[in-house]
Amino acid sequence: MKRSLLRLSIPFREPFATSGGVVGARDLLLLRLEDADGVVGHGEAAPFEPYDGVPIERVAAALRDEPRAGAPPHARAAEEMARLDLRGRRDGCPLGEPGAEAIAVNRTLAAGPPEEVAARAREGARAGYSCFKLKVGLPDDEERVAAVREAIGPWPALRLDANGAWTVEEALQRIAVLARFDLQLVEQPCRTLVELVEVRREVEVPIAADEPIRSAEDVRAAADTGACDVVNVKLAGAGGFTAAREALRAAADRGLERFLSSTLDGPWGISAALQLAASEGLSLACGLATLDLFDAALARALPAPTAGLQAVPQGPGLGVAVEGETLAEVVVAE
Repeated sequence: MKRSLLRLSIPFREPFATSGGVVGARDLLLLRLEDADGVVGHGEAAPFEPYDGVPIERVAAALRDEPRAGAPPHARAAEEMARLDLRGRRDGCPLGEPGAEAIAVNRTLAAGPPEEVAARAREGARAGYSCFKLKVGLPDDEERVAAVREAIGPWPALRLDANGAWTVEEALQRIAVLARFDLQLVEQPCRTLVELVEVRREVEVPIAADEPIRSAEDVRAAADTGACDVVNVKLAGAGGFTAAREALRAAADRGLERFLSSTLDGPWGISAALQLAASEGLSLACGLATLDLFDAALARALPAPTAGLQAVPQGPGLGVAVEGETLAEVVVAE
């Protein structure tokens, strides 16, 4: 099996701001596997050090050869994705089992000046999105949330994502203030499951866990401790398609709501997640409509959402074809 690895850097249309900082481009790794018959499969590794603390160099080192035990989950995800893509292309079928043809997706709103964020929200409402996720965890949260709710009106669902920025005391204070904006949920108000237990016990707004959720075991721990009502699963952090599917099924077994999101992934990771969401019958809007945040032709490798629905690629394999100048535009190292 021939293998090669590319490092990509995809610029954002606008700097992407969260409570953890601001980034201007998304660096990813693309693994290419080619079998003896010339069939090629691609897998994406999407570590994001400001979010998960994993340096991209560590993942790249693990992917030079087939990842071994103890390799970062992002490397395992890329390896599995590439092999599944290759097999699907060889067999003429998609990664996931047949399911929905389109998945409800949320519009992701980075933090920023309230009037600018509200303008992006207004555009999303006009485009037909029925769910919005807004980054919070900054001093002007109340003004920003108010501006977004006014921009989208009373009907669309509004989620807040603090990325673990608050202490328990801060979370209780902020949620008490922000709950009047009719929130669907607050995602990761504090860093740990232990802290989420304390918050969830005191608030009425549903709490979603994200950063501590990496495996089916993590999901069961979250459910058994009463840390959350909802889990957000990511393929990259879980370690791949199979591991993410196990986490989703553990959530269903424990009576938790669940959805999939990307860590600002490229089209390969988004396609894999869409196929998984379809095969698992997810009903909550998924955070998989993030390609339009990028300023590159690569962002158009998958069709844009229509009225808040993202078409599920039907294969073969991932159903993603990115070649030539489109890929060369964002390659920074081989």
